[in-house]
Formats: sequence, C-alpha cells, structure tokens
Amino acid sequence: MGHGSYQSKDWDRLRSDRNINSQSTVQDLYQSKSMKAHLNPYGVKYRESCDSLDNPASTAIIVGLDVTGSMGYLSESIAKGALNRTMLEIYDKNPVTNPHIMFQAIGDSRSDQAPLQTTQFEADIRIAEQLLDVYFEGRGGGNGGESYLLSWYFAARHTKIDCFEKRQEKGFLFTIGDECCHKTLSRDEITRVFGDKIPETQYTAKELFEEASEKYEIFHIVMKAGSYSVQQSGKDWRDLIGNRAIELHPDDLDVLPEIFVSLMQYAKGSGTDEILAQWNGKAVDVVKSILRDIGTLSGDHLIW
Repeated sequence: MGHGSYQSKDWDRLRSDRNINSQSTVQDLYQSKSMKAHLNPYGVKYRESCDSLDNPASTAIIVGLDVTGSMGYLSESIAKGALNRTMLEIYDKNPVTNPHIMFQAIGDSRSDQAPLQTTQFEADIRIAEQLLDVYFEGRGGGNGGESYLLSWYFAARHTKIDCFEKRQEKGFLFTIGDECCHKTLSRDEITRVFGDKIPETQYTAKELFEEASEKYEIFHIVMKAGSYSVQQSGKDWRDLIGNRAIELHPDDLDVLPEIFVSLMQYAKGSGTDEILAQWNGKAVDVVKSILRDIGTLSGDHLIW
C-alpha cells in the first residue's frame, strides 16, 4: 500500500465532510461501535509499505496511539489537526522520503475486546480516513499498564517495508501513552490478537522492542497525565527503552508534529542546532529539551 500523496485540500474536504471542528469530541470523531474488520490484525500476514511510481523511495512510519479511557484527548488532538500538520511538516522539512503512515490504536490485551487496531500504510488522505475508522474502546484493564508491546510485535513480524528490505534504512515507530508497558506478552494473548501460533510461552517487552528495533527506529512518548504519577511511568519506560522514552506534558501536544519531525531528523544524524533553527516559538524550547535528554548518536543507534 502507499500510493498517491498527501494534499492539504483533501484534509480540508474531509474535515468538512465529517464536520470536524474545534468543538468535536472523541465520540464525535471516532464513531465506530466495534473494531472494523479492515483494522483487525487477526490473521494479517503483512501490512506492506512498498515503493511505487508515486513514492519511489518510501519510508514506513507507524504511530501507535493509546486509546484507553484516560487518553481521549490524545486521539482528539491527532484527529483535529496534529495529523494534518505532521504530514505538512514532513513534506516541508523532508526528514524522510515518501512517508507512508500506519496508525495503530493500542489498548490492553489482558482485558480489551480490541487491544490492537492497525491501518494500512498510506501516503494520501486515506491516512486520516482510516484513522477515523478506529474503534475508541476507551477501557484498559486498570492493571498497571497497557499493551504497547503489541505494536512492536506487529511491526517486527507482520510488516514488510521496502525502506529496510531494499535500502537497509529503518522505518520509524512512535507509540504514545501515559501508562507503563506490560512486561510480557503471552502465547494466549498473541493467539487471541494475531492468530499466530508460537512455541514460546511468552515474550518479554525487551525482547520485542529489540526485535522491532532491527528495522524501526522506536520512540515512546510518555504523557505526563493520567496514570503517569501513580505508576511512575516515565521511570518505568526509561528502564525499558532508555532515552528513547520521551516525557511530554499534554499542554505541549500542539508541537507534536515538530517533535515527530525532529526525532526523525535526529535519528538520521542531523545536529541539534540544525534541527532547532527550523522551528519558532514554543517548539524550540520543547524540542531542545527533548534532544538534550536523548543524548548523542553512535552510528545509526542512539546511546542509552
């Protein structure tokens, strides 16, 4: 998948058709009452990001959103404008070539009916159309974490991306949420969510992170709200994935597009001064703080 290209006029048309405005709530935006079949990862062999005439040097980008009860404001922000601005900033700043975007909706595989939903990799307005098809289950298990590691499992085992397979260039995978990550994914959970039969009884989160990291640059944005303080999820994420865990206050979600672009540029080897020079106002301070906390690069891997 991944034909065509993103056009702002198509976003304007979709906003009008769906009546998306500043007053829209999560319930207004995400109207599905159950998981749609085309978003169900069960039985999916691969989601593909393939080069095409429109996109001859495609780059796979996965954005996984926590859609449990406390995170409605995140999905609302993405749908109302952050997605459109992210695409425009990627085309303007060119951190990667020919972006192909997949959205994932992440819940809890220990309690939810739809713990993972996955769109196709798309390059045009279908990115937004499929995002709005997501079933906002709004649950979560109240069990000290969510199943962000489902995103890593799917990326590692159920995606084929030409940027890596043809050019040995990694894609990007961003997950966003306020809770800790469950530390294991059991055989029963994998079978229920994906339909896969595995010999192991479980995988650890660390194992799945490392496996997915073979072909994706992975970052997690820890939202400093909801369960953040109770669970001390910032520390928990740093213990799990090092400085690829980035803490963000909800008040700074308005610069999420700048954060995405800056992290891609940083992972590709751009320097901090070069990155900051392209931004203005609040984005400069937020991005500067994030890059300072991440640290330095070694080859094509971040030092933890």
